[in-house]
Amino acid sequence: MEFDLGILRGRIIDGAGNPWHIGDLGIVGRRIAKVGRVDRNDCVRAIEAKGMYVCPGFVDIHTHSDISAMTFRGCDSTLRQGVTTHLAGNCGQGIAPLREPHVELMKTYWGEWAGKAIDTTWRTFGEYLEALGKGGLGHNVGLLVAHGAVRTAAMGPKREAPSDDELDVMKDLVDEAMGAGAFGMSTGLVYPPSCFGETKEIIELCKVVARYGGMYASHIRGERETIIEAIKEAILIGEKSGVRVQISHNCPKIGSSGRTSETLGLVKEARGLGLDVTIDNDVHTDLAPQLSGALPQHLGELPTNKIVEHLRSAENRKRIKDEIIEDRLPAFGPSGLLKHGRFDRIFILHSPNRTDLIGKTVQQIANDRRQDPFDTYFDLIVEDEDKLVAIFDYIEEEDIRALMKNENMMFSSDGATLSLSGPMSDPTEYFPCAFGEYPGILERYVRDEPILPLQDAIRRMTSFPAQKIGLFDRGLLRPGMVADIAVIDLPRVRDKATNRWPHEHPYENYPHDYPEGIPYVIVNGSVAVDDGEQTSVRAGEVLRHSYS
Repeated sequence: MEFDLGILRGRIIDGAGNPWHIGDLGIVGRRIAKVGRVDRNDCVRAIEAKGMYVCPGFVDIHTHSDISAMTFRGCDSTLRQGVTTHLAGNCGQGIAPLREPHVELMKTYWGEWAGKAIDTTWRTFGEYLEALGKGGLGHNVGLLVAHGAVRTAAMGPKREAPSDDELDVMKDLVDEAMGAGAFGMSTGLVYPPSCFGETKEIIELCKVVARYGGMYASHIRGERETIIEAIKEAILIGEKSGVRVQISHNCPKIGSSGRTSETLGLVKEARGLGLDVTIDNDVHTDLAPQLSGALPQHLGELPTNKIVEHLRSAENRKRIKDEIIEDRLPAFGPSGLLKHGRFDRIFILHSPNRTDLIGKTVQQIANDRRQDPFDTYFDLIVEDEDKLVAIFDYIEEEDIRALMKNENMMFSSDGATLSLSGPMSDPTEYFPCAFGEYPGILERYVRDEPILPLQDAIRRMTSFPAQKIGLFDRGLLRPGMVADIAVIDLPRVRDKATNRWPHEHPYENYPHDYPEGIPYVIVNGSVAVDDGEQTSVRAGEVLRHSYS
């Protein structure tokens, strides 16, 4: 038998959690034709993998590549990590469907750069999938339909519960998306506009998703003080709608640190009752938004100039401070640093007009100014017209480590595919998960400070998320499976995009550089990374969920 590609003498980790074995892979077209012994003379092209690990390409179940995959079609930063599939549309944040007269409103939720980056020629979810597929992709991308997009398309800026007619429109939009190939629906219950959706609304929409066998992925309604109630809500939605549940990046944040035994206990209990509930998490403890990103959700609907104007008022400041401390509508994780007065864990990363602020914490700046740190925080937004970016160190690594040991947890990045060139490649930006998530896990938590054996870490990156998504022809190395493959030189693996908290200063040049030690990546049978260099091949596909 002749093979288009052979991967020879590697240590094969099949993705199922089994220890490695020495063997060969033979690939014909886009699929694995043989696992076992393959003669080099039977291969059009052969890759010598002796001493290296050959495993399925990584399946990232939680990403935000909806826009960036259209901008960086080579998927450079993620492909080079060994990632072969992204599931985007998470956290209730998506770019389809779009519906007049609310298209421009929807763009405000994407951010200024994203709103200008693409020409939104689509309106339906199916039309968006078609647009995404034009021009090729470096790796595969599948999509969830985002509750925030559906709600905005049907209701515009309204925050109240939908009328019966509006709910029917939302159901129709979800139905169209699922029929077009969405793998499920996501919510972001700490972000506008998804945060305005009540439990019963989400249950009704998830009933539509369940009819198609899809999944429900949720950035739950609170990751800190309300995390227990929020997890229970996600489980209830699954129970009442019949949908499979994925709790996104489910690590307790500052305000609920150390409660992993409780949160994981709820997942175990739900599974004991026969509910398909699982979780994912990345391994970064920090995030770097603009300072305004940690303000209450209703301010996120305002343009920058309106936010700045709003914060000039002492009366508005007092009200906002009270909202933050009282946590009236639980905001996303980093906001907990403000609620708990941990301004010492907020480091200024980027300040275009005041470079002397870079590296200082908000608490240090407040001390220098002899101010209440809340006033300093608000002043910094006003003074630089919300151009400051800060690193919020809002998760304890001990909680991430505890999650990693749980059998119901799979890995994700919570990132987006990017590149070293083009938009968002400015060195002041901070996206280590986009460049080093998977190599970082292998480097730190498998090789250097082992928490997991290699075969289990690979399972959590491959077959486990593939199974949850419903990609039953990917995530394993078996004859007949699609040939999405990563070759790993474990002693050489290095994440070159992440400094180590707190041993290195968080503001010292976060290099966005591609990782080392993943010399070959195969996508749909084509060599996409060849001896450490990315090829011009764009073999990725837009994946569509099918249910019959």
